[in-house]
Amino acid sequence: MEYTSQASDSEAGLDEVDTLLLSRLMRDGRATWSDLAVDVGISAPAVAHRVRRLVEQGVIRQFAAWVEPAVLAPVTAFVTVQLGDARRHDEFRERVGKLDAVQECHLVSGDGGYLLKVRERSLERLARLVHAVLPELAGPCRTTTTLVLQQIKESPVLPLYEDPAEA
Repeated sequence: MEYTSQASDSEAGLDEVDTLLLSRLMRDGRATWSDLAVDVGISAPAVAHRVRRLVEQGVIRQFAAWVEPAVLAPVTAFVTVQLGDARRHDEFRERVGKLDAVQECHLVSGDGGYLLKVRERSLERLARLVHAVLPELAGPCRTTTTLVLQQIKESPVLPLYEDPAEA
């Protein structure tokens, strides 16, 4: 089965050079303009201009260090949060967005209203987050926590073009 995204690169305003730049930057955000220029076959100033444009367009959100979670926050869990009061959604979204321990927050279908990817320094801190902090943010709510035993893969790389390994 072949997966195709709804929007093509051309619909997003990306040409082949943009796609190559993004592919390289997702793997190495510290690549120099000169290194990128060699990779994509244009000048370093042209690379800088394109990357600035990609940032301005919102294609690139930010540049950041990819920190090893096992060193700083080795406990990972997925937490579903089902709000008891539908009027609290906006407040919950705003407040949960400010918690560093919440790596991701998704509104999902099915039984859970929200699916959170949480990273904490200890099980005790995770328990406090789930049993004290989240109910404070959400009001009466139902949570289900799934503890991650082993991370198999995590990547900042998005599928920009067909991967020959998947064919």
